[in-house]
Amino acid sequence: MRLRQFSDTWITYIFPKDLKVLQENTTKSMKCNLEWNSEYNFEIKDNWSNTFVVNQNNKTCTCRSWMLKGIPCCRVIAALYFRKLKLIHYVAHWYTKETYLKKHNFFIQPVTNMKMWPKSTDPPVLPPVIKKLPDRPKKNRRKEQTENKIGKLSKRGVEMTCSMCHTKGHNKKSCPMNSQSTRGR
Repeated sequence: MRLRQFSDTWITYIFPKDLKVLQENTTKSMKCNLEWNSEYNFEIKDNWSNTFVVNQNNKTCTCRSWMLKGIPCCRVIAALYFRKLKLIHYVAHWYTKETYLKKHNFFIQPVTNMKMWPKSTDPPVLPPVIKKLPDRPKKNRRKEQTENKIGKLSKRGVEMTCSMCHTKGHNKKSCPMNSQSTRGR
């Protein structure tokens, strides 16, 4: 009910927020340079040296703001003032008081609490089955079930061989020949 009463406070038959946009565009239109092109076409240059074409008959501007928003842009307003036309007649109908009242004509009825809803005889709706999505490919190949799953083998029980003197029982680090050559340095 408050929304319908709000429309009684409007100054014009256009929504107040849209009227504010229209007024801002009107102040910007004073900085535009207008060149008459034909009966309904105008070539308009703004103060940033951009050129736009306005066609009042088709209700188009090359900036496309008028077509998208339904509110005349500053260039269109400059052309409308040149022809001494009223701006309010060129605002789209969905910003009018009549459309606003039609929109708020019907009320949304309240819904009862979920506990008061009638019980359904249908089976309950279950969530969908979760499917495992494909992962990144594994680095190791997949082994079959018959294959032995052998991990890292132990070196326990293996006798070491030295790479310097090729004898068994020690390695290069503990080689007696290696220690003789490092003492002489």
